[in-house]
Amino acid sequence: MRNRVLIAAAIVSALGAATPSMLFAAGCPSEPGWDYTNNGPAEWGTLFPVLCGLGVRQSPIDINTSSTIRTVLPRLKFNYNVADVVTLDHDDQTLENHGAGNSIVLGGVQYNLINIHAHTPSEHTINGESFPLELHFVHVSQAGQIAVVGVFVREGKPDKDIIVPPSGSDPSTVNFKLTGLIPKNRARFSYDGSLTTPGPDPATIGCPETVLWTVMKQPIQMSADQIQAFEASGYACWSTNNTARPVQPVNNRFVFDSPS
Repeated sequence: MRNRVLIAAAIVSALGAATPSMLFAAGCPSEPGWDYTNNGPAEWGTLFPVLCGLGVRQSPIDINTSSTIRTVLPRLKFNYNVADVVTLDHDDQTLENHGAGNSIVLGGVQYNLINIHAHTPSEHTINGESFPLELHFVHVSQAGQIAVVGVFVREGKPDKDIIVPPSGSDPSTVNFKLTGLIPKNRARFSYDGSLTTPGPDPATIGCPETVLWTVMKQPIQMSADQIQAFEASGYACWSTNNTARPVQPVNNRFVFDSPS
């Protein structure tokens, strides 16, 4: 595993065609058997029928607030410090510098942060509404349970904790304060779902349904230029305008709605 925090290049751009040097920029992922263009989300169900195609607890979903169950969820505590370096990739991710030791505690269980990645536009939607960007913070407990925290990003004031944004010419490096990417309001949705990509190993089950999802209600803000910087870096790697998997059927799942 590379000795860096890696942020997935599941982010996109509305810019023009990328140059060859951009398409092969350092830090771009090389996924086996899938991507966001020729072998994009519409093909994943065929390429990875178990579980991308046949699963019944797939992610992302549209969160219809009229159908959620209002309740008080177990306490969520962020033990985040600072992540100095981020690279745009999906897999093979570790933490570097101040990133080591970051975790969440959910319901009394500690989950260690192993992966930060982003999708543009957002993968989850609220009552059919999407956002320009969605950040995913992937954690794993000692027992192997995956807990992902999703944070929406909307256009607004610049996020001062994005110290050095990525770029189309150098999509592999981002400097930020990790604490600045989590909304202060802890109101959230929770449901059981899956990873939103087939994963790094074509020999294993794709889109595994092993994820406890927490989707924060309050979006954070980034400036248009900051969002565009993430878009440009994603386009440099994927050469597509959309790296968000479409919403999946909720089926018979419960979606919990916690006010705080």
